[in-house]
Amino acid sequence: MSRLWYRHPAKEWEEALPIGNGRLGAMVFGGIHAERIQVNEESMWYGGKVNRINPDFQKNLPNIRSLLAEGRIAEAERLMDRAMSGCPDGMHPYQTLGDINIQFTDMGGEPVEDSYVRWLDLDNSETVTSFQIGATVYERQILASKPADCILMRFTAEGPEKVNFSVRLRRWCYFDGVRQWGDDGICLYGNLGRGGYEFAMALRARVVGEGIVRTVGECLEVEGAKEVLLYFTADTTYHYSDGELTEVTRKACEEAGEITFAQRERLCQEALQTFLQERLSERFDKVMGRKYKALLAEHLRDYQSLYQRFAFELEDAQEYDAFPTDKRLERAKNGRADVGLGKLLFDFGRYLSISCSREGGLPATLQGLWNKDFNPPWDSKYTININAEMNYWHVESCNLSECHMPLLELITKVQKNGRVTAREMYGCRGFVAHHNTDIHGDSAPQDIWYPGSYWPMGAAWLCTHLWMHYQYTRDMDFLKKAFPVMAESALFFVDFLIERDGYLVTSPSVSPENTYRLPNGQTGSCCEGPTMDNQILRHLFGGCLEAWKELGQTAYEGCEIPGVEDIAGLMQEIADCRDRLHPTKISSSGRIMEWPEDFEEVEPGHRHISHLYGLYPAGEITMDGTPDLAAAAARTLEYRLSHGGGHTGWSRAWIMNHYASLWDGETAYQNIEAMLGQSTYPNLFDKHPPFQIDGNFGACAAMCGMLAQSNEERCVLLPALPGAWKTGCVRGLRLVGNAELSMGWQDGRLTEAVIQADSDYDTIVMYHGEKKRVTLKAGTSCIVSF
Repeated sequence: MSRLWYRHPAKEWEEALPIGNGRLGAMVFGGIHAERIQVNEESMWYGGKVNRINPDFQKNLPNIRSLLAEGRIAEAERLMDRAMSGCPDGMHPYQTLGDINIQFTDMGGEPVEDSYVRWLDLDNSETVTSFQIGATVYERQILASKPADCILMRFTAEGPEKVNFSVRLRRWCYFDGVRQWGDDGICLYGNLGRGGYEFAMALRARVVGEGIVRTVGECLEVEGAKEVLLYFTADTTYHYSDGELTEVTRKACEEAGEITFAQRERLCQEALQTFLQERLSERFDKVMGRKYKALLAEHLRDYQSLYQRFAFELEDAQEYDAFPTDKRLERAKNGRADVGLGKLLFDFGRYLSISCSREGGLPATLQGLWNKDFNPPWDSKYTININAEMNYWHVESCNLSECHMPLLELITKVQKNGRVTAREMYGCRGFVAHHNTDIHGDSAPQDIWYPGSYWPMGAAWLCTHLWMHYQYTRDMDFLKKAFPVMAESALFFVDFLIERDGYLVTSPSVSPENTYRLPNGQTGSCCEGPTMDNQILRHLFGGCLEAWKELGQTAYEGCEIPGVEDIAGLMQEIADCRDRLHPTKISSSGRIMEWPEDFEEVEPGHRHISHLYGLYPAGEITMDGTPDLAAAAARTLEYRLSHGGGHTGWSRAWIMNHYASLWDGETAYQNIEAMLGQSTYPNLFDKHPPFQIDGNFGACAAMCGMLAQSNEERCVLLPALPGAWKTGCVRGLRLVGNAELSMGWQDGRLTEAVIQADSDYDTIVMYHGEKKRVTLKAGTSCIVSF
């Protein structure tokens, strides 16, 4: 069993255990006499869509560019502060749904010594809390089922005592009302502000055999039961079409006749609430009449169909399984991380992806699905200058391609809003987004912060994920839809790039989220043509051109790109632009340059390593293809780390990916150990601090990259295998080209590798300098031996 487990209830949120079905999430504390279950619903974003485009930017853009070109950085930044920042400067937050608070009674004292245990079972996606009081063993199972679209709870008492409790739904002051749901349920409901969604959450109970269920005030009570089933669900009007909701309000107003505006507004809210709660009732009707075993089996089939596709095993990984997870982390803090703890972190990352990012839903935010606050850190939005992308670096190689879809579908929202932003802010065709977006696909600059806000590359980076998904799946139907989106993102830069000294550069921009010092001592963040922008554009432009080549004539079928009549002409412009970008340059110190000139870094140990985007995730810098740049990248990493770099969890995860890409398994593994010892909370959540989920997912990507790396030309086996992983195996690791790898190794040497091709597959397989060509027809496999 792969599990996180503990000998005491959670005292802090970062000790609670996460469950989720993609849409509903919960943090389970595992209390004894009082249980707190903090709950989330993916669409609980405050407020409605807001047009935040600064009306004065376009007319000030030429002046900003001139100031930057003349080195008058402070003046340019002051002007950007006023003329480029969003109006207002911030987006709305993703919020907690609330809490389920359960008070247990008549339990007869405290648990028998050493009887308490709680765990999160990664194989079955459920939490269990178990303890003994007197002669009675109490057990509480909680899981989030996607098929049932509910959080299911089963509480039992084996022995002379019974299960007795009272439960409330809480959302502090941010709700409209609570009501009883017959005699077996309670409901809390409200509105997420002007223009925001209506929401409702409800909890119902059923006893199996003896026992009583009743409602008293705002409480749901159970008395004298041996087994109790609780069903929790929630929803918002986000999940229903405008047409459906408009019809609901139209009918309500039509039946009401002549009323005032205020009465009409209230009536519409009530009608939407009734509609929403009816949907919850339908959900309850589908599950409450079924046996728990059937619901559990259905949940396991759904979850395990994703989780069991991939397996990663290491010799001695179970050596410390008898130690509680928090005790193993304490060992890691003291420099004694066990090999199984890293493997557990990997499995936990896959579990989190399945739990918070399912097809048809919203993507993982900065905190995934799990957020306890009304005003969370960085609003728990989609930060698209690395964090949202890092959330999905691993999904294709980890055989979770469906979990990628929420991010890819978000791009269509960004595209719609980004067209307006491109036109009204920049006077350009195409679409653009800056360093944050939200549930509505907001694309205007976020915050007033020189090192981060004024970066126009967010949509471009997101669009590289469209190409990544195709590379791994070879899904031509998907590519037909993705190509116009990628091309329209590239189109913005065809219009936006300006010439400086014979090269095309972005202006204005930043190198996220860093600051430089000029020779005269002046510091600044805003600039022209930082290295990361060039690397992202080569990645995007290259993907567009390859997609166009892959599609051939079908690229023209139904392909509409606003402002473009000649697609072939646009592709030529994209190719020309790509050829005129600054190449990645090496400084006199032997490191990769972050800016077009070799500026001094104000913070040499900065958490962002933006100028190594070309190393990872873009893969344009490789050990076998560009050895000089790879050596310079290694020196860049050494310099950053020697000055305190990697001090945040997600930054440490990026460093792990960089070292994996440099085929340096020992240093990659040292950074895994450092993450476990310094940047991991007791429940294995990544510690920025505070909690950010990106580091969990970045670690998964790095460990996959240590085992295999693939691109359009070659597949490298065990490129960064550390000594700690001397014997092991992996199954179900996906490769570029729509193929799957399973392999084993003994004492650091590959013993067998099997490649299964799901499309026609032709590549060079490399291992320790040896090369073998593998050519397979779709549906066939072969053993690759060295």
